[in-house]
Amino acid sequence: MSSNLPWMWFAMRASGITAWTLLSATIMWGLLLRTRLLPAASPMRLMGLHKYLGSLALLTLGIHLVTVLLDPTLHFTWVNALVPFTASWKPLALAAGIIAAYLMVPVQLVARVRARMGKAGATWFNRTHLIAYAAWPLATAHYVMAGTDALVPASLMLIASVTLIIVLLLTARGWIPRGYFAKRETRRPVGVVKEDPAKKELVGAGSAN
Repeated sequence: MSSNLPWMWFAMRASGITAWTLLSATIMWGLLLRTRLLPAASPMRLMGLHKYLGSLALLTLGIHLVTVLLDPTLHFTWVNALVPFTASWKPLALAAGIIAAYLMVPVQLVARVRARMGKAGATWFNRTHLIAYAAWPLATAHYVMAGTDALVPASLMLIASVTLIIVLLLTARGWIPRGYFAKRETRRPVGVVKEDPAKKELVGAGSAN
């Protein structure tokens, strides 16, 4: 009985949803790093987690691609999996996922060689991150249109929650200057020590003598 279960389909769906979730988490952490909405968190730790989540997203995306090719019901070829609009099954949904995957790669590549590129590395790093913002809605469209279970309540709740958080963080990125909360922490007064008038008079008398 267990042999009749579509294990490859489960693996394909699980890896796809996990890749989308990790991509979403990568973008969230990047926006938190950009806005410093978590002033108590170390920027280095946020950056480290941001890169780690991005690498995990790509790894899970690779697993998703392999499961798509191995699925016995879809019969996809490498061309169908890598070239948009070549598959007969839901070509628009698959094209959105393929393009999103291509948009995720430059971010990780530039992040690995950024230090070696000097000043140009920062410029290309920022440009490729703008590409990552375009990858997320395409990946979300692929998730919704290609997934047979994308519209179940749990899935809709996940998509709605993640979308709301990303929209709020993008709004904060546009309206809150970079490092605003961190700067407020550094500008916060530690406390003013009031000078005792009696001690001031004693000091003045001593210096006069």
